[in-house]
Amino acid sequence: MASLFLYMGMCMYAPSLALSTVTNLSTVASIAIMGVVCTFYITIGGVKAVVYTDVLQTLIMLAGTVVVTVLCCYDLGGVGEVWTIADQGQRLQFFNLDPSPFVRHTFWSTIVLGFYNTLAVVGLGQAAFQRLASVSHLSTAVRLCWVFLLGVWSLFIIFFCGLVAYAEYSECDPLAAGLTTKADQIIPFLVMDKLGHLPGLPGLFVAAVYGGVLR
Repeated sequence: MASLFLYMGMCMYAPSLALSTVTNLSTVASIAIMGVVCTFYITIGGVKAVVYTDVLQTLIMLAGTVVVTVLCCYDLGGVGEVWTIADQGQRLQFFNLDPSPFVRHTFWSTIVLGFYNTLAVVGLGQAAFQRLASVSHLSTAVRLCWVFLLGVWSLFIIFFCGLVAYAEYSECDPLAAGLTTKADQIIPFLVMDKLGHLPGLPGLFVAAVYGGVLR
């Protein structure tokens, strides 16, 4: 229960932060509006509304993230250039076998955390159970679990917005330069700084963030 409260807080904070970065709306007002809207459609529509909105939000999340990543990669000179800059900055660590639990990211900590996190979210999570219970057969629920896992693994492989942001600002830190006030505003700032001239793109990005955390 405690972890669920923390998770809900992060889910409401992340899109509100993105929205406040691209608009003049305060974070507190954004959180309040989002809470009211979500409570309303879930109360009125029930599980059916949750499932339908999940599908729409997932599609928007995929579209927004892919568009931002592709356009920024093109601006930098391609995926190879992004990879090279990240490698030169020592941002790529795949097989760090250090057994120390005090190292932030290692092969072992990622495997262990990934296993228990997936088990908690898919196997024991209230949100996953709510969706799986809405199908008519157990076999269908099992297939949905496998589809979900394949989708999550694909997202980890395809999306690397963090590396793109690092490559864009490898020679100029927006936080150190005073262009942003918080480190977690880097991605929204990237969208406004590099892609804000494209009509509708900042809105698509904010919708993608909302779709990603409200699924």
